[in-house]
Amino acid sequence: MGMDRTAARAELLKKPTDSLAQIRKRWESQHALSAVEWDVLAEYVRIGADEERQRSPTAVVPSRESYLALLDAFEAVYSHRVEPASRRTWVYFGNLDGFLTADILSPTDAEQRDQTVLTQIARRRTLLQPTDRWERPGNIGHCFWVAVMEEGVEGTTLDQLLAPHWPVLWRLAARGHWIRHDRRRVRLPEPSGEDARQPVSLPPAMAADDVTVSFSPGGGAEFYTAIEFGSRRFGLIISQYPELVEFRAMLELEGDRPWIGRHYAMAVDDDGSGAYRVSPTRRQMHFELSATEWTAMRDLFRRAWQRPELQHWLAELQLEYGEQG
Repeated sequence: MGMDRTAARAELLKKPTDSLAQIRKRWESQHALSAVEWDVLAEYVRIGADEERQRSPTAVVPSRESYLALLDAFEAVYSHRVEPASRRTWVYFGNLDGFLTADILSPTDAEQRDQTVLTQIARRRTLLQPTDRWERPGNIGHCFWVAVMEEGVEGTTLDQLLAPHWPVLWRLAARGHWIRHDRRRVRLPEPSGEDARQPVSLPPAMAADDVTVSFSPGGGAEFYTAIEFGSRRFGLIISQYPELVEFRAMLELEGDRPWIGRHYAMAVDDDGSGAYRVSPTRRQMHFELSATEWTAMRDLFRRAWQRPELQHWLAELQLEYGEQG
């Protein structure tokens, strides 16, 4: 049986994008996955949670809320393991940073090891709660992945245990796919005929001072965001969700703090002008914005972000790209 599950998992991982798309589609229609499908999802949750973590002055990605939900999901699976004396306690202990604490695992007392793992889970949850500081979460994704694959919990039980955590698990898995497979999203096939999605309009163009922000469809759930500065005959077009989310986060910086991200770098000129120098990191260029232009652009983005039409598109893109920031 174990070999069959291993072979089935390997088969699904040969076409990870298609497999993840089918997993999402099946969950949305049936709220049920096989144990093998949970294995595949857990593998990408591990990548999305534990690799390429981002921390900026405005946010951390994945967020503390995502890590807390993932910790709850791991604890739920661990608490329903088939063997009361888990053989993976050393793995969990290490990945929860247990070796950085005064706790130890008994080499002979299985019950003590299990209780110590639960203590580490509780400690990690406490460290993740405060919002005024950030504590390294440990490799919770690795713990979840091992528990799903190795603790013998059946697919129907996993369905029940993990249903409350599905939104977070999917966002992390989609992020894991994006990390592992050349920044590609997990996109469901476009429905046709009577099942076709009804188009949702994008917000109209918004303008303030000399700045205009407008949106246009880009295929599927993708859309283009155009930022134009009229008097300068200059504009910027953002075509992908991860870049757009980062650009918005950069606009929310307070004071004269610099930004160095995946897509943009920004600094406030120190010549007293208060100008913002922005550099798209993948292009050999930069542009400067006055404090007035920066404020106008920030306020336009805030208004646009609250529009229900844009929220619909952003929610769909988050399902395809996973958690970004």
